[in-house]
Parts: sequence; structure tokens; C-alpha cells
Amino acid sequence: MLAVFILFILLVGCSANVSTSQNEAGKRLAGVKLRLVVVDDPAIATAVRGLRDEWNAQTGSEVEVVETTEKKITEKQIPDAATLPGDAVICPEYLLGPLAEAKRLAPVPRSIARDPKGPWSQTFELLRNQAAVWGNEVYGVPLGSPVFCCYYRTDLLEALHRKPPQTWKEYEELARLFREEGAKSSGLKSGGLKSGALKSGGAKYGTVEPLARGWAGLVLLARAAAYAKEHDNYTTLFDEDTLEPAIAGPPFVRALEELVAAARLGPAEQLDFDPAAVRAEFWEGSTAMAISWPTGARTLTPGPAPRAPWPHGRGEGRMPPVGFAELPGASELFQPSSRTWEPRSDDAGRCVPLLGIAGRVGVVRAENEHADAAFEFLLWLTDPRWDSQVFAASPATTLFRRSQLASPRAWVERDVSATAARQYAEQTAETLSRRQFLASLRMPGRAEYLAALDEAVRAAVGGSQKPADALLAAAEKWRRINRRWDVQRQKAAYLHSLGLR
Repeated sequence: MLAVFILFILLVGCSANVSTSQNEAGKRLAGVKLRLVVVDDPAIATAVRGLRDEWNAQTGSEVEVVETTEKKITEKQIPDAATLPGDAVICPEYLLGPLAEAKRLAPVPRSIARDPKGPWSQTFELLRNQAAVWGNEVYGVPLGSPVFCCYYRTDLLEALHRKPPQTWKEYEELARLFREEGAKSSGLKSGGLKSGALKSGGAKYGTVEPLARGWAGLVLLARAAAYAKEHDNYTTLFDEDTLEPAIAGPPFVRALEELVAAARLGPAEQLDFDPAAVRAEFWEGSTAMAISWPTGARTLTPGPAPRAPWPHGRGEGRMPPVGFAELPGASELFQPSSRTWEPRSDDAGRCVPLLGIAGRVGVVRAENEHADAAFEFLLWLTDPRWDSQVFAASPATTLFRRSQLASPRAWVERDVSATAARQYAEQTAETLSRRQFLASLRMPGRAEYLAALDEAVRAAVGGSQKPADALLAAAEKWRRINRRWDVQRQKAAYLHSLGLR
């Protein structure tokens, strides 16, 4: 009996050792220590820290999460690859360009980017094929890239028997009508509104747009996209041979003239409004339309405090009834070769989204012994079990995968209806799958180019310059920026940003 007992103990011990050994072997990344740097996004950093134990339990790898700023990355880290601060970085989407151009990034493994059944295949087409690409190589893991959309009051639109605007001309007409009728909300005489249709209150303004510094130039580019972006021509902002700026041309002048006209239908304070402040203005019920994007997260910057509560209609909730639409498009297109305006065909698409206004992307440092593990971690963070927990926490992101369409509520404001949330999700999927698009500046010097464009927009809205003159001045600033950064280097970076070299 003693011998049998001893044999039993030995067998149990061996079994336990084998089980432990197999468990450790199953943790493929045991002993690997990764450093993740999160740039200007404390909400994402906090959410990732909350998942470190789960990652470690599944893989055996440890992750240190460090926060930094864009200024530190661009001023101190890019010139020296050895000091790039982490194995992986989650940063504003537009930083992929300067980092890739400086050869500081490792390409996404082809086993990931070409997997037809993996998570990559679920990512919206314009994100994986454009936003994540530099030159002819994929460098980034898309983590959500908002595009401007049009908020609109569904009650006011229904009262007018109108649909969301399809063109910028329709947008301005609607904004003007809303502005005129809003002042009469109880005794409407013109415009065809039904008696009593606005029991919950009219709108003081026709529309509100984010025209603060850092945003005004992007709004102009978003408005000009459908006028300027012709089929299969990607070099919309500069001449591809000379890098001569195109922003003083007819498409941009028309877009700025229309922007100025629409700005007169909104509050003067919108020159200080970023997208968060625009959202706050809409949720006060003071405007019929607005240009921004939805978020369920805290705002990028504190918006204005509500000046008055939203007037409840029939107890439907605390926020105005909202619908979301793609930004308006154009019925005609400017052809630079013939210097003429031509009808924009339906198959080319009237709506042309502007990419890269915000967004987050995950990148991995070049010459990194843990590059594969770093990419695996970034993709792991996008797992449907916690992707909204991590990335919907940031106001700079939005849905980025088709798997997220089933649960869009995390990505919109709290009181947005389930129907409106689905509408936004489906619209985002359609927008980020279009063939036509305009890429905002991702090349070195982006902030300088956009600052010059901001000044042009604000001068035109403020009345100190005519739109055409303001854009001529901006184009001259762009030429100086080109020379300061070196024209040939900027030309190469611009073409790389479009995937043309």
C-alpha cells in the first residue's frame, strides 16, 4: 500500500508540473515587456491601463503605459529613432505621416494587412487603404477617424417637409429658412411650416460650424472637397510637379464664399467654436443644423455652458430630436485642365469626405525587437469585447470597424435615440467606404499650412478680406512654408501621403 501511495503522489506531482508547463508555454509572449506611449489622449491611456492584467493573463506579456504630448513627439523624438519613446504609440492620425517620412515606423506585417478573415478586413476601407498607408506601405492600425457630418433637427426638417441637404447650395437655403422661421416659432407665416409644428421651440440660428483656430481651415477643405476633387486626381491641394498651392483656385474660392454666407446665419461666437462647442450649441436647441461629429466621450475642450435649458416638447427627453447626415456635396466640379465647371456625375459621388481631421492610429517603432508583439497588442485592443471601452472613451475617435455597427450607442451622445445612433453608424460606414475622398494634410508642416488657411477663413468671415484675396494670401504663405521645409522634400512627402510613391 505504501508503494501505491508513493506512486500516486509522484503521478499527481508530474501531472501538476506538466499542467504548469503547458500553461506557461501557452503564453507565447511570456517575458516580453512592451512600452505603449499614448499621445494627447488621457482617456485612452486610462482605458488601456485597465486592460493590462487581462493582456498579461492571456499572453504573459507586460505593458507599461506612458503619456506624452504631440509637441514632445514632434520636436524631440522624430529626429532620432533611438529616442522614439515606446515600442508602440497611439497618436493623432496625422502624425503617421511625419513619423513614416522620417523612417521611424515599422510596417504592419503583411500577414495582418492581407488577412481576408482577420480583424483588418473589418476595418472601413478608407481607413485601412488610405489613412493607415504612407507611400506604398501600411504603417498604422486605424483606431477611429471621425469625419465631419451634419447634425439636424428632425422636428424642424419635418415641419418644412424637407430632407437633409444634398448640396451646399441646399444647405445654405435651409439654414437661411431655419433662421427666418426660428424667430417666428409660434406664429409662422412663411416657409410652409404647419401650425403648432414647433411646440418644443424653434431655432435661433440656421447652422453653426467650428471656425476656431485649428478648425476653420479644415471646415473649408471639407466644404471644397466636392468642388475640387475630380475622379482619379489625388493631388488636389498642390501641383504634383511644382508643389504650387491650389487653394486660391475657383473650387476653394467658391467654398469660402459659401462658408462666409452660412456663417452669417450662426452666432458670432462660432469663430471661437471647436467641434465640442458646436455640439454644445446644438444640444441647447439654439441651432437647426451644425457641423461636427458625435461622441459619447468627454469633449476635446470644454464647450460653452448651456445658456438655457432645452425646452421639452412632449416629454421626449432632455435633448433636441437629432438626425445625422453626410456633409453636403456638389452638383458640379471644377476641371483645372479646361478651367471650367462641369456637372458632377452621380457615379463619381457628390459627397467627398475629408479624411484626417482628427482620429487615432496605432504605430510601432522601427528596428524594434518586439515589433510583432507590439502590433499584436494594438490589434488586441480593438477586440469587440472592449474596443468601445477603450476608443469610444476618446472624443477624437469614432466607429472604425463593421463589427461595431451592431452596438453604436457608445459612440454618440447619451440621449441620442437608438434610431439616430444606427443612422450615424451606417452613415459613417458608407462615408468611410467611398471611392472619392480628400486627404487633409499629413505631411510635415501640417500645423503651419492649416494655420494659414485658418487665418484666411477667419479674415473672410470677419469681413477684413474678400474670400479670393484671403486665399491668395494663404497660398503665398503656403509657398513660404514649402521653401522653409524644402520644396523637393515636401513634394516627396506630399506624394507619399497620397500613396503615389
